[in-house]
Amino acid sequence: MIYPFFSAVLPVLDPGRVPELSVEQFDAMAREELSAREFARLTAAGEPQDPVLPVYDAMRQFRECLNYRIALIRAERLKVSEQFEMPGELYGEIDFALSQALSVPPLEREKIVDAALWRKLDELETGHEMDLEHLCIYRMRLQILEKYCGRSEESGRGNFEAALEKLSGSFNEP
Repeated sequence: MIYPFFSAVLPVLDPGRVPELSVEQFDAMAREELSAREFARLTAAGEPQDPVLPVYDAMRQFRECLNYRIALIRAERLKVSEQFEMPGELYGEIDFALSQALSVPPLEREKIVDAALWRKLDELETGHEMDLEHLCIYRMRLQILEKYCGRSEESGRGNFEAALEKLSGSFNEP
């Protein structure tokens, strides 16, 4: 198997730090190192496949529960009596993370949710040190970290001001 060699050359990923490579670069490396079938399975997160890799299925279930809990909180805040279909399993760590996230600004809230996702990936990594599922976990971590690349207070403020300008322009037109 090529997995140990491929895994060994990948840079360590730390939460909150800019990764040394992007998902696109990782995929290019993986395409060279893995068979076409393995590469397709690696990059098929969120897509129906046969058989589904257990780590992708576990993260899908975790995200469903997370989305369910977020929907319930939003419905409660908006005083909407919407009924949501409960996912198959509930996770206490989601409620803990969301309880911390309720009183912070949106970017901090997103970081708390991503930290919960990261901890779930830590849990899933047990027993998968150098196999295809390890590479899947690495790729999901890269996706989390990549979201924050290029984000800054200045660019956020600029985007907000541009949106306000666009919005105010639509009110001034006849």
